[in-house]
Amino acid sequence: MKAFSRDFPYLETRELIEYYAVFDGYEKPAKLREYDNLTKNINENILKKYHDLKYLFIFSDDLQTQKDIEKLLFRICVGDRKIYSIYKNDISQHYGSSLYKILFSKKVIQKEHSREKPFRLNSNQIKKEFRGYKIEDKIKFSKNFYRFWFTFIAPNRQLIEKEEFSKVLQKIEKELDKYISLTFETLSNELILKSFDCEMSGSYWDRQIELDLLTKTSQGEVIAGESKWKNQKISKNTLNKLQKKCSLANFDVKYFALFSKSGFSNELLKNRDKNILLYDIDSFKELINA
Repeated sequence: MKAFSRDFPYLETRELIEYYAVFDGYEKPAKLREYDNLTKNINENILKKYHDLKYLFIFSDDLQTQKDIEKLLFRICVGDRKIYSIYKNDISQHYGSSLYKILFSKKVIQKEHSREKPFRLNSNQIKKEFRGYKIEDKIKFSKNFYRFWFTFIAPNRQLIEKEEFSKVLQKIEKELDKYISLTFETLSNELILKSFDCEMSGSYWDRQIELDLLTKTSQGEVIAGESKWKNQKISKNTLNKLQKKCSLANFDVKYFALFSKSGFSNELLKNRDKNILLYDIDSFKELINA
């Protein structure tokens, strides 16, 4: 985010994260300085320029293949991002693999590899509900602007082509915080890498739990975390849920890290142990100034 922030030294940290979640990968970031807020920039630099931008997202000369690619990308945007989740009656695994191949070659998406360990039991020893379970990687977009396009722009092309921009903006504003949450999660992992000596940090998922952040320091200390991009303070309840998930997974966690757009409850601030790490929005200045 540091490179992106150089174009917008006047933005507060919260605003910068919002802009980054939408416009990372946008070809002409200087154009964004012509308008004074995110909504206006979405309206003027995306919705009104739809006919100029849409050609950036044509991946196949075959109309049906292009439609199926857009369908696949939308399902990634609104689903759990697991690599097999997009397969339905209309997209088989074989066909879906060929669509993925196109998108990987064009560097639109990347794999986020699962760190789940496979079962070390024979099929008869595995619980019945897990016998058909398959470890899956996840898919992430290489640029935030690509994800924004296939979350909000491509699905609303009919409204955009009729220039009903206000209706599209209403839909975007309603879902924007939810959309930005994934970007905030990614930045939370980057912040941990700045704060601790770790080789990597990322989300974790397995057959029972999902964590926004799981990493291990060079000293072997495990850090687990949760990030919340919401207009309410994180309470002790969020910490309790995080600790419960880690206990269920038998993780020996040294530090529990919480990342919040809107700060933390007084109970959490006053009664936290030394192993509870709290990062508010100002903490993310470290990613800008480093």
